[in-house]
Amino acid sequence: MLTDNLLRKCCVEVGIVTSGSTTVYAPIQFYKRAEGYAVEEQLAVIKDDSIHEGLFFGVIRRVTKLEPIVKDRVRNPFIDRPEIMDPSLLMPYTSAIVRFYGMLNVHKNTMDEVTQVVTPGSKVYVIKDGSFLGNFIKANGKVIIGSHKYSGWEVPLDPTYVQYHIGVFGATGMGKSRLIRGLIDELIKSEYRIIVFDHSGVDYTTYYKDYTVGSKVISISPPTIASVLASKAKLPWQSYGEYLDVAVLTYVMGDNDKGGLMNRKFEKWNKQEFLRHLRQSMSKMSAREATVHKASLFIDYFVDDEFFEELNKRSVKPSDVVRNSLERGLTVIDMSQDTDLVVKQAIVADVISEAWDMVKRGEINVPARLVFIIDEAQNYVPEDSWTICKDPIETTSREGRKWGLSLILASQRMARDIAANVRANIGTVFFSRLPTQGDLRELGGYMDLADVNDSVLTQLSVREFFVTGLMNPLRKPLLIKVKEVR
Repeated sequence: MLTDNLLRKCCVEVGIVTSGSTTVYAPIQFYKRAEGYAVEEQLAVIKDDSIHEGLFFGVIRRVTKLEPIVKDRVRNPFIDRPEIMDPSLLMPYTSAIVRFYGMLNVHKNTMDEVTQVVTPGSKVYVIKDGSFLGNFIKANGKVIIGSHKYSGWEVPLDPTYVQYHIGVFGATGMGKSRLIRGLIDELIKSEYRIIVFDHSGVDYTTYYKDYTVGSKVISISPPTIASVLASKAKLPWQSYGEYLDVAVLTYVMGDNDKGGLMNRKFEKWNKQEFLRHLRQSMSKMSAREATVHKASLFIDYFVDDEFFEELNKRSVKPSDVVRNSLERGLTVIDMSQDTDLVVKQAIVADVISEAWDMVKRGEINVPARLVFIIDEAQNYVPEDSWTICKDPIETTSREGRKWGLSLILASQRMARDIAANVRANIGTVFFSRLPTQGDLRELGGYMDLADVNDSVLTQLSVREFFVTGLMNPLRKPLLIKVKEVR
């Protein structure tokens, strides 16, 4: 009785189960009158009269239109002379499968594992009002960024799994930043603190103006400045890294060796002054004259005066950025103020590294519940090249969940765009239409895609994403329509 009442309120009978069911899926055929409901990604339930107060729950996939006479592997006269075909002879029908996600126990209001095989002839229902699903599918806390596209069920994402990191992937214009803004608003409600690295300066800065700081005012640590100089000047780190590290550090701190050539007090950055200091420092370290000359020449040629002048304007420490996020809940860094990618990478490296240092010093309680959102992540942690910020990002992806340091990475692609060591540690993925077919196969190596294929993705519209992984209470792909956010 409970089951019948539930079905009358929320569902529409559309077909029956045919032969060949397993505990994973059930083949179905639609009634002729109900073929308008034969749409992929509809949520469905199956009532098997042999199972008391239980409903098989899943999603409709592999929708196929069939016809007994006009078969794809049988040639007949109708193929060459379709005008002789009498429509009254045709008997088209639509088949599909229901991919099972669980068994709804109507008596206990729980969703259990599917352990039985559904009986052929059982009735199939499409869920038109999914609001009742919240009685069966529960999450620890609710992060609501959208609802299932067809049933309207507001999917409760579990915020406790944010610490296992999140990936947001999709072609340009599909609404990745809108989805992430929804996550930001919801995670702040769940007492997470967030730092956003807004690569372009338009996707988040515009919407969180009161929480935005420009990247040009954020200072860079001496070791990171050394890495930036090596990268900008095209000097191989394995040969010049030690010299640059020492030169930058002694330039900033001064040299207490009163008998040496470098006895000076730091006042400000100046390119020519630094080059003189670099030559003196390298000579003191017994570098070959040719090595000293090359380092000085390459920095002089490839690194412009403006870079050194801007170092003097960087007064906000990375620790200030982290503390501001801890106090106010959110900091958005407008990275567009720096046009040089290597400088942007340096800021990401220093802010994340400073958060780690603050955790280790006990300045941040553990778990920190601090989330780093990296927009256009392919610029910061790519697969095939080293970047200044790659190591701290990879460290956070591997070890961050122990301390409550989390990542949300946004990019067009998962393959190629994101380093393998990082993407292997992403616990929840949102994905929409992807640029290449290989991306979905790559994603399938890390997540259960449950029959989602490229043809389904090509039909997605703006703000439509599949969500799969740990935050999804079903742990299987579910198509959501991201709600409108500011």
